[in-house]
Amino acid sequence: MKITTILFIMMSYGVHAKPDTMIVLDASGSMWGQIDGISKIDIARGALKQVSTNFSEDQQVGLMAYGHRRKGDCGDIELLLSPATNQADKIITTVNGLMPKGKTPLSAAVKQAADILKITENAAEIVLITDGLETCDLDPCATGEELAAMGIDFKAHVIGFGLDANEGKQVACLAESTGGLYVSAQNAGELDKALQQVMIEETSSEPTVELPSATVQAPRQPPVIGAQFEVNWQGPNNEHDYIDIVEQGETRTYGELAYIWAKDQSPSMIKAPTKPGNYALRYVWQGPSKRHVIAQVEFEVVDTDVRLSAPDSVNVGASFEVSWQGPGGERDYVDLVPADYTMTAGELSYFYADKTKESENTGTLTAPADAGDYKIRYVLQGSKDRQVLYSIPIQVKAVESSLSHDPQAGIGQQLKVQWTGPDSQGDYIDVVPENHDMTAGEISYFYTENNAPEADLTMPIEPGQYKIRYVMSAPKGRKVIVSSPLTVVDVPTSIHLDKNTAASGSELIVHWQGPGKKGDYIDLVPADYTATYGELSYFYTQSNPEQGVLRMPDQAGEYQVRYILQGNQKRVIKASVPLMVE
Repeated sequence: MKITTILFIMMSYGVHAKPDTMIVLDASGSMWGQIDGISKIDIARGALKQVSTNFSEDQQVGLMAYGHRRKGDCGDIELLLSPATNQADKIITTVNGLMPKGKTPLSAAVKQAADILKITENAAEIVLITDGLETCDLDPCATGEELAAMGIDFKAHVIGFGLDANEGKQVACLAESTGGLYVSAQNAGELDKALQQVMIEETSSEPTVELPSATVQAPRQPPVIGAQFEVNWQGPNNEHDYIDIVEQGETRTYGELAYIWAKDQSPSMIKAPTKPGNYALRYVWQGPSKRHVIAQVEFEVVDTDVRLSAPDSVNVGASFEVSWQGPGGERDYVDLVPADYTMTAGELSYFYADKTKESENTGTLTAPADAGDYKIRYVLQGSKDRQVLYSIPIQVKAVESSLSHDPQAGIGQQLKVQWTGPDSQGDYIDVVPENHDMTAGEISYFYTENNAPEADLTMPIEPGQYKIRYVMSAPKGRKVIVSSPLTVVDVPTSIHLDKNTAASGSELIVHWQGPGKKGDYIDLVPADYTATYGELSYFYTQSNPEQGVLRMPDQAGEYQVRYILQGNQKRVIKASVPLMVE
C-alpha cells in the first residue's frame, strides 16, 4: 500500500499565545484513498477549513505541500505561502487546488520546514498529520532527535490519521523525541478534534497524570539470542500499551528492540535480541498525551551454541541435506552464499530454521549452477536486523556433461538421446533452433530425472538446423551446460487414392506415406479448406500403417484428402490430393 502523510507545522514568535504556524500538507497519491466514503484529501480540506475559523488575529499561518507536482519524486516539496496573518482564505483556496500525485518525503519535509522557520533562532512547533509512513528512506525518529537537539524550543506533535497501532507507533517517536504529543484520529470528526487540540488549545505544558501500577516478570531462565521466550506482566492492558525490550539504561519510549501489545494479554511470547548482554523488559503505558514506563525489570540474554553439518562438497545443481543447531527462532534461516559474501540478503538457496516447523533440525539446500567455493550460514532474524551466527565452507563441483545422438533426424520423429550430467531436479533435455539462446520457448523436451541414461526427444516438424541442449535448473535460474548440433530433414510424404471419385456416404481406402508418428492423421475436408481442425472424417496414421479408411460425406461436391503432421506447438499440412464426392 502506498503511504501518505499530511503535515501541519507551527512556529512560535515572541509573545503570541500560539506559535506562528506553517501548514505542510501531504498531497501524495494515496490521499485519494477514502474514509467513510470521502477521500482523505477532501477530509483534510474540511479539517483545515474548520480549524482556520479559530486562528487568532495575530497568528501567522503559512502553507507547504509535497507530492502534488510529480510522481515518484522524493524532492517534490514546495513552500506555497509564507507565514502571515489573516490568510486563512488563501490557504483554503490553495489547498483546494492541489491534486495528489507523488510520494511521501515526510522527514525531508519536516527538515525543510524547520529550516524555513529557523528553529535554531526561534521557538517552533510542528504538527504532523499522517495517514502512513515515510516512503523516501529517511527515519522520522532520527529526524526528531536531530531537530530537537538543534532547536532552542522545538516540539513536533503527531496526529496518526487512520493509522493502526503498529503504524502509529513508528511515527509517534517524532513527537516523543521532541516532547510533543501523539494523537490518533480515525475519521473526519476525530481529525477536527485533534487539529483543535494541537493548533488552537494550549499544549505547552504537560498535564499531570496519575500513573497506574504494573509489574513485569523477568524470564526464569536467560533466553538465548534471537529465541522466543515467554513474558508475564500485570497492568492496565489498554489499547496502545505495550511490553518492550530495550538496552539496559534506555529511557526513551521508542527505539525498542522488540515489543508486544499488552492488549494481547499475559503471558505472551517475545523475541530476544540478537546479541548477548543485559537488557530491560518494560511496561509502557500510553497516557493522555505521552507514553510512560510504569514498570521494568532487568534480564540477561545469553549466547547460543550454533552448529551446522553438511557435506564437504556437492555437485552443481544438487539438492542436499543440512543439519543445524541454534536458537530456532521465527524467521531464522540457513542459507547458501558465495564464500566471500557478507550481506544477509540475496542468498542462492535457503530454508527456515524454525524449531516449531522443522523436524529433527534438518533442511534442504540446492547448489548453484556454477562450480566454486561457497559457504552455508545460520542467519538469526532479529526484530530490526539479521545476524550471521555461524558458517561452514562447502565446495560446489562441476559435473562432466555430454550429449550423444544421431546428428540427423526426420521431421516429427522420435530421436533417442543419451546424456551425462547433474540430473538435478528440474533438469531437462530440449531441442531449439540453432540460434536460440533463451532457456524457455523450447520446441520439445523431457526431464532428465528418472529418465537416465537415455530417452526419446520429439523432433521439430519443420526442416532446418537445430541444437539439442542439457538445461540445468539452479536456484537463481536455468543454465545451458552442454549443447550439440542437429539437422532435421524432411520426410517424403504423399497420399494415393485408388480413384479420385467416391460415392456419398461410402468408405474410401487411402494409401499414405510419411512420418507416421503419434498424433499425425489423414483427414477429409472441403476443397478450399485450410484450417487444421474441423475435419469431416479422419484416421490416425500410427494406428493405420500405410493405409486407412475415410467415410465420405452425404453431400456431393469437391473435397480434398490431407496428411496432417502433428507438432508440439502446431499442425502442418504435409500433403493433399483432390477428391470428388458424387
